Amino acid sequence: MYSKAHGAISLALGVALVAAGVTVVHPVFVVGYATAVGVLVDLDHFLWARYNTGDWRALRYVLANPLAAFTDQRSIFRERDLQRLERLLSHVAIVGIAVPLTWWVEPDLGLVTGATLYAHVLADLIEDVRDLRAVR
Repeated sequence: MYSKAHGAISLALGVALVAAGVTVVHPVFVVGYATAVGVLVDLDHFLWARYNTGDWRALRYVLANPLAAFTDQRSIFRERDLQRLERLLSHVAIVGIAVPLTWWVEPDLGLVTGATLYAHVLADLIEDVRDLRAVR
């Protein structure tokens, strides 16, 4: 799933959390934080691409062509750069670290972090299942 979709899901979730009464500091912060967390968790993709290929080609490409991150995400990673299960593995590892840490700082922040990252991983899984069915 691409960042635009994750951003939209995370934005909607942030609004829903505010409507449910989750207010860490300010409602705008909750919505912005949820949106940022839901998109920025995908930065782990660059680490996997580096690990799998031995170079930083994908990161260098985005730094040289920042618009590609918004307009042509398919051009960033090659097929051998990143595997579905690797991506999900690191997302789950991030959830296991980020949620307790943010909960410790502020319980509502931990709730927003957990809900947002859960929605992100769930959306990735739904997309992967949809893709696998299309292949069959």
